[in-house]
Amino acid sequence: MSDELFAKMAQTIIDGEDEEAARLAQEGLDAGLDAAEILDKGFVKGIEEVGELFAKGEFFLPELVQGAEAMKAAVAVLEPALE
Repeated sequence: MSDELFAKMAQTIIDGEDEEAARLAQEGLDAGLDAAEILDKGFVKGIEEVGELFAKGEFFLPELVQGAEAMKAAVAVLEPALE
């Protein structure tokens, strides 16, 4: 169950879906997953993929920014649980 959720989290970053990223971050917390694990196994994988796509020239600055915005939205949800 959590591997599928982590994959969805990564995909929201790749797709630049900030509202969905925040929703999935909350869903992970509600399911009792560790906030650091959610970040590492879910969202960080997505931002790494965005970076790789950018480096290969498949993504451009707008996609990079969208990915960063989605990451920021997810981290905002996770931050209280990380402290």
